[in-house]
Order: sequence, then structure tokens, then C-alpha cells
Amino acid sequence: MAKRRMFATSVVESDSFCTLSPSAQTIYFHLVMNADDDGFVDKWKSLLRYLSLRRSHLDALAERGYVIIFDDDLLIIADWLAHNNIRLDRYNESRYHDRLDTLLLQPNGRYIKGF
Repeated sequence: MAKRRMFATSVVESDSFCTLSPSAQTIYFHLVMNADDDGFVDKWKSLLRYLSLRRSHLDALAERGYVIIFDDDLLIIADWLAHNNIRLDRYNESRYHDRLDTLLLQPNGRYIKGF
């Protein structure tokens, strides 16, 4: 996992994001900081416990499309490509790369669930 992450102001300063609860915003920032180089987070339950937050805060992010939660407790940051552009010489392919194939990339760079 990288030691540095970026945040796109187009995402985190949008009206949609700013109207989320402070708790939902907090978990989002921690998720981005703990994502692998493809935007996957497999330890979100630990982050919720660490931050003393509830699943409902994460669900609010999913309802607004900021994260996509997979059935097996894995999630991906939907706006990952807006936040981070990792140089190929520093990129480490995710072990969940097969899940990336189940997503569609919208023209605006946001992932959505595929078919």
C-alpha cells in the first residue's frame, strides 16, 4: 500500500459529499487512505471499529455512490481515479483485480457496478 494518497476537491467539496454526516465523511477519508493502488479496501470493518463508527455511516456512502460494497466484505472507492493517478513504476496491482472486471468505468472516471 502506498504511503501517500490524494483527494480530488471535485469530489470532497461537492454539495453531495458535504451534506453527508461528519461521521460518513470521516470514514470516507480513512477508506481512501487505506485503499490499495486500485482503490480496494478489505479492512473497512476494522476502520469502523477503530473510529467508533457504525455501518450506517458506510451505508450512506454506498447509497450516494461514493463506495461500492462487494458481498464478501470488500469495497472499492468509486471515485478512485479522480483521487489518485499512480505512476506505472510505482503501481502494485491489487489482489482483487478480478473484481475490477465486474465494474464499469463511466466517462467521468467513476466506477459503477457492472452486469
